[in-house]
Amino acid sequence: MAREYLYKKQNKLLPEKRTIALIFILCASFASCVYAIETVVPIIPKPVGSGARALGQSAFIAVADDATAASWNPAGLINLERSEVSFVGAWRSVEEDYSMANPLEFSNPESWSDSEINFMSYAQPLQVGNADVVLSINYHQVYDFGVEFNSYESSPILNYFGIPIGQEETQDKGKSKGAISAYTLAGGLSIPDYPQITIGVGINWYTQSLFNSYAWQIKKTRTHTKDWDALPTEQSQLTDEETFDDFRAQNLTFGFLWDVYEKQENLLTFGLVYHTTFTAKVDWELVRYVDSEQPDPPRVKNMDIDFPSSLGAGVNYRFSDSLSAAFDVEWKEWSKYNQTFVNERPTIPFNEDTLAYRLGFEHLRFPGSNEQPVSALRYGAFYEPRPTWNEILPVYGLSAGVGWTFREKFSLDFAYQYRWGKEDLEDFDYEIKEQFFVASLITYF
Repeated sequence: MAREYLYKKQNKLLPEKRTIALIFILCASFASCVYAIETVVPIIPKPVGSGARALGQSAFIAVADDATAASWNPAGLINLERSEVSFVGAWRSVEEDYSMANPLEFSNPESWSDSEINFMSYAQPLQVGNADVVLSINYHQVYDFGVEFNSYESSPILNYFGIPIGQEETQDKGKSKGAISAYTLAGGLSIPDYPQITIGVGINWYTQSLFNSYAWQIKKTRTHTKDWDALPTEQSQLTDEETFDDFRAQNLTFGFLWDVYEKQENLLTFGLVYHTTFTAKVDWELVRYVDSEQPDPPRVKNMDIDFPSSLGAGVNYRFSDSLSAAFDVEWKEWSKYNQTFVNERPTIPFNEDTLAYRLGFEHLRFPGSNEQPVSALRYGAFYEPRPTWNEILPVYGLSAGVGWTFREKFSLDFAYQYRWGKEDLEDFDYEIKEQFFVASLITYF
């Protein structure tokens, strides 16, 4: 795919092959490229799951028996027997590494971390005629845009006869921060004539996260240095600050649960969930600083972003009251994802959809008296590919979690996930490692 490379070196253009590799590095995790502002480059949103219990077990579509069912499978809300308030906080640490084939080009490994409100809700069971209904109001983080990078390139300056007369260096540093969250009104409904079947629906209103005054923001700086053998050193700097604000969109989530088989302690449950596609309206602003002088007049545009739909299916089998296993498959339509500046040509960066697989287990330990808490041990494994730059990055992960329910008054849960992925390309290799820690508190009334 041809991309216009607007920021050129003062005396020469980069060779085509190196230019493409460098652009890939700069754009790998960003909404747009620093020096190709007029060209739409893929925005890379990273999906975020909700809740310590779900993330500790990994597979949750057919389980969905707490308030986070509003995001995993709203049909599962019917499992809530009492009113409850829940709060979930999350902390994430990320390491990214680019290994360049050209020894004169390299990107320093980057490590960064952030924290966020992962989920909040209030849920209320109701009786409507002969049907049981559970309604919930929720806030949950859906996509994350956080990333950092620091790359460097060095090459000799040659005179007309090919003799080195100096050294030319270019350093690119950047940081993106922000997240997309949703406010959701969700409900689960039982069917009186078919008690083994429940359905649910959620209405989602997307916006920026509570901690930011924008949806996401990207700040990128390029420092260009020419170190001459016989002349004073020349240095120039260009900084772009892009802000994506007033993110607004709506979509629906549909859920279905079916208790296929039940005999004594054994129970087999099948679940389906479908998230409809949605188009977000975003205000984009670019502020550019040249050599730290007063910024150029800001450039403002309106952007439309088409987000993918997804369909998930899961099964949960309870071997006994204390042991269960769950398995999920989720398809995400990334091939339909694109972004468009209003009145300009859309860009469709990804040609493939993705399939994710999750497997998880939960062990419960029941105490001998009501004075002691019910404890839970959860663990799982998963494969969740994610789009990067015209590629699908294979991402694998392991999860573990623990939890306690005290006198049926409140529950405290913790979960840890470790993800890793690596992609080998012609001009560079990309590797990512992520740690995700989640804690939740649920109070029952």
